[in-house]
Amino acid sequence: MTASYGSAMANISSKTEARKKVREALARANEARLERERQNVDDAASFLVELGRLATVDEWEQGRVLEIRAEGERRRHEHRQAGAASVSRMLDRGETLTAIAELAGVKVSDVREVLKSAGAQPVAAPDALGAPGAASAVSSTAPDNGGPVAPPSPGPAPRPLGVGQRV
Repeated sequence: MTASYGSAMANISSKTEARKKVREALARANEARLERERQNVDDAASFLVELGRLATVDEWEQGRVLEIRAEGERRRHEHRQAGAASVSRMLDRGETLTAIAELAGVKVSDVREVLKSAGAQPVAAPDALGAPGAASAVSSTAPDNGGPVAPPSPGPAPRPLGVGQRV
């Protein structure tokens, strides 16, 4: 049994023919390599363009986040101001922070926080002699509804606090 080497290959009898076949194969391989390189160059260029666009999207997103954050702060401020104005009106009518918190179903600290964050100061209740506290100063921060201003209604007299009690 004889081994047949290159039986799948064409029967080439001269080096000239062999060189010609090798050059043709090399030319096809070079063309395929050049085509792959052209495609790689195109894809690398597309990749770089997309990286640039990605950076642009990141910048756009950062700008939008800042805009949205600013809008959120503006809206929160409006709601704090309106809440503080409501609390101020109740304080002007003689209600205490504790009574306001109980009525609203929140903690007194929540009421104080709204007043503080809106720039209003909690009003001290009139003292035992009936001298007004700073209620009129806070009411000036409340928005003017255009209607007549009603005098504060007499509410229950404030109870003196015992030692260790909280407002």
